[in-house]
Amino acid sequence: MRLGVKELLFFLCSIPRPSCMAYHSIMLSGLTIKKRALELGFDLAGIAPLDVWKDLEFSRQWVEKGFNGKMRYLENPKRFDPLLILPSAKSVICVGLLYNAPLPYSTEVAGAKRSQEPGVRNQELESRRQKAEGSQFQNSVELPFSNFHFPASRFASRAWISRYAWGHDYHEVIRAKLERLRKAIKESAPEAETRVFVDTGPVIERAFARFSGVGWMGKNTCIINQEKGSWFFLGVILCSLELAPDVPAPDRCGSCTACLEACPTRALVEPYAMDASRCISYLTIELRGSIPTEFRAKVGSNVFGCDICQDVCPWNSTRQSSAFSYQQTPSQQERPFDTRGLTRPATTTVEGFEPMIVEPTHPRSSGEATSDPQATDDGRRTPDSSSFSLFNPPLEALAAMSEEDFHRIFAHSPIKRAKYHGWLRNLVLAMGNSGDVRFVPWLERIAQHPNPIVREHAAWALDRLRGG
Repeated sequence: MRLGVKELLFFLCSIPRPSCMAYHSIMLSGLTIKKRALELGFDLAGIAPLDVWKDLEFSRQWVEKGFNGKMRYLENPKRFDPLLILPSAKSVICVGLLYNAPLPYSTEVAGAKRSQEPGVRNQELESRRQKAEGSQFQNSVELPFSNFHFPASRFASRAWISRYAWGHDYHEVIRAKLERLRKAIKESAPEAETRVFVDTGPVIERAFARFSGVGWMGKNTCIINQEKGSWFFLGVILCSLELAPDVPAPDRCGSCTACLEACPTRALVEPYAMDASRCISYLTIELRGSIPTEFRAKVGSNVFGCDICQDVCPWNSTRQSSAFSYQQTPSQQERPFDTRGLTRPATTTVEGFEPMIVEPTHPRSSGEATSDPQATDDGRRTPDSSSFSLFNPPLEALAAMSEEDFHRIFAHSPIKRAKYHGWLRNLVLAMGNSGDVRFVPWLERIAQHPNPIVREHAAWALDRLRGG
């Protein structure tokens, strides 16, 4: 049957036209958005569907079990239904930004015995630490020391600050990049509605990241990428554009349980499930009151956060070369992964994520005693020996900060979230766990602190150092 001109025109006019939003969705593809995200400096990008209801339901049940501790904000109903945030949402744009600096892990540092006669491993770690302290990763901040000093020794008792908190606040860095990505989306699709989140709103970023191809959910509950490991921050954009989702990455944890076995507080109650109320990161950052006695010794030298479950992950100790194809069948997922073609872990290119270099406002005179690792054996200081980095810093230097110093130095650092009194609480626990009796006079002074939580933990630390 042949159509005449009138019939053909009538047929063409009867075809439904795409809406303006659908038109822009076609013109602005997920591939274009991901390409722009990488151009803006993100290391990973993917598109997730909105319907990840099974994972969101798991998160709701997780809260019902009390695994969120005292983090009441995790009970917000909006976390379990993104349509309560953006009713027009149809897709979720997920991005990742590496923060791994090329320095030893907490498990490597903690395992090295420090003494007056350090071994080869100690010398290697000190060399890498001093290199970090001598680097100008960003503008130095000023830190006035107190008048309290310890007897001279070559190696000071050290604290551990979680890797993600060594540099600039990631919320600020990622949000700035995400806002630029959102601007690019709006320029191509003005009618698109978007909402940006960087670990600050009622969005479970990991649930969407798992379905975006960025990585799989590890047994330690971190998102793991086959080539990048798990040392990356997540950010998301809820979007009203209907974008084609990426294929989720397969679970490649296999039969490995290194993270569950390494956790000092047994916070990983089972694979893929963490009781946050037992996690050292929760205890040293989110918890405002007393740290339960059963966990105090297990906190160790951690004064802000904990990296252990990521430090021991095989995907962080080594990563597979992109040239090596690694595909698992369901049966292979029950066995450890193939270790052929492995290379070192990916590291950040963001200067602001390197360890902050802290310099005192009033350096001590060359004749004063010090426990600074860059000091000479007789206590005299070498040039720039008063500065230190937030990579495995001396406890003495951290304890010297006043409340005013804390707020100024960490104004643009994730560390500010712990609050000053929480910071002191964590420091005294680390001192108690150090076994270093040189801290006793300082702890005796801090045991008179006006804050009852600080006093309580200082008394515990004193008792521990005195062998009680």
